Amino acid sequence: MTESLWVIIPAAGVGQRMQAGFPKQYLSLAGESILDRTISIFVSHPLIAGIVVGLGGDDAYWHESKWIDHPKVSTYIGGKERSETVQFGLVFLQEQHNIIRQSVLVHDAARPLLTQGSLARIIANTNEHGAILALPARDTVKRQTASGKVQNTLNRNDIWLAQTPQKFPASDLLEALKTAHQQAVEITDECSAMEFLGWHPELVIGESRNIKVTLPEDLLIAEALFSQCH
Repeated sequence: MTESLWVIIPAAGVGQRMQAGFPKQYLSLAGESILDRTISIFVSHPLIAGIVVGLGGDDAYWHESKWIDHPKVSTYIGGKERSETVQFGLVFLQEQHNIIRQSVLVHDAARPLLTQGSLARIIANTNEHGAILALPARDTVKRQTASGKVQNTLNRNDIWLAQTPQKFPASDLLEALKTAHQQAVEITDECSAMEFLGWHPELVIGESRNIKVTLPEDLLIAEALFSQCH
């Protein structure tokens, strides 16, 4: 029987590349904030035990969330970096809900178009080294030189583009993030921290619609994709 999972959503960032003047997770997507739409993916799923959202210490927008009083949604104060916010979320789950060896999902606040099909695949995965949603590269991939010229072409059959959710045992992920931070290793997602400890997570096929809203044009794409399915 598949165990119920907790979800950590790091939402303490400011999203400077969106040039919106406020955190991108609070931009509107079809009448609701991106963050609210992201939370809605998980909140009614029978195998999701709860969602913890890491907020910025000076967050001025969460009080408007439709989920603020929902029994499956709780918040905590995050850190300056995403990896720190995830660490704090893991500690929160450990202290408040005794989540230690159980696996947890970590999902980007700005990926509001995750489908239930992709979520089901990552929940069902039982690989002991964890798993991440990802897509095989379709484009030709180039490596650049220090001066910005093409150095060579990589074999795209070996290239996958990481998405979220990413799924790992809570205590192991916390150890990996702490170790990487102590050794000043750059962590771009949870999987990269686990790789640093020698783990080899499984790649679970994702979907192209599971985009991360990072730049202004991404919001236009998200609006178009959302309208096609609703």
